[in-house]
Amino acid sequence: MKSLDPVVHRSLREVATATLRQAIRDGVFRPGERILENEVADRIGISRAPIREALRELETEGLVVSEPHRGTFVVELSQVDLWEIYTLRAAVEGLAARLVTENSDAEALVELEQILAEMKQVAQQSDPSRLARLDMHFHEVLCRASGHSRLLDVWVSMNDQIRTLIDLTNDLYLPAEEIVQLHSEVVAHIQNGCGRLAEEALARHVLDVGQRICDQQIRDFHSSES
Repeated sequence: MKSLDPVVHRSLREVATATLRQAIRDGVFRPGERILENEVADRIGISRAPIREALRELETEGLVVSEPHRGTFVVELSQVDLWEIYTLRAAVEGLAARLVTENSDAEALVELEQILAEMKQVAQQSDPSRLARLDMHFHEVLCRASGHSRLLDVWVSMNDQIRTLIDLTNDLYLPAEEIVQLHSEVVAHIQNGCGRLAEEALARHVLDVGQRICDQQIRDFHSSES
């Protein structure tokens, strides 16, 4: 008899959380937009209670902010927020690249090489969304393979904000060929056992992306004023 896939049971709160999180990542709810519990409940087809619980969870993830007597809004990242996220990413992920190199983690290296090979293919297909996901997966593999549990905890705590920021800023991303080249450089340093160079290359890449997003935000602000 053919085996059956197990049924995955999820609570209404989990369904609401996953649905709202994805909606924010997809730009259905834009930064600064108010999320109305009753409207979301009607659209999903559940009661307001699990929506309220979901919003509390998303607030702990840094995706929404609750303001007394005003409601719940999708978080708007300021220049300071962006600076903090990308400088912390550069430090954390750069250290992860060095640790993976120093640990001579062959399994992690194989996985990184596979991701890089897929990135090269996707770069030729003009699919920035998929390339962004592969990019994020590359960084996640590094952090998980670092062998540094507290480093991973810090990265995971930023995970949802990072993913949302990437999903909302695909139009600000580096050219596909440049993304591939930068990750190729990191992988080459790891292959050659050059941990410090891998750390510097990855940190430089993360800071460059962060600076470009900050610059674009400034341009958008000035254009909105004119």
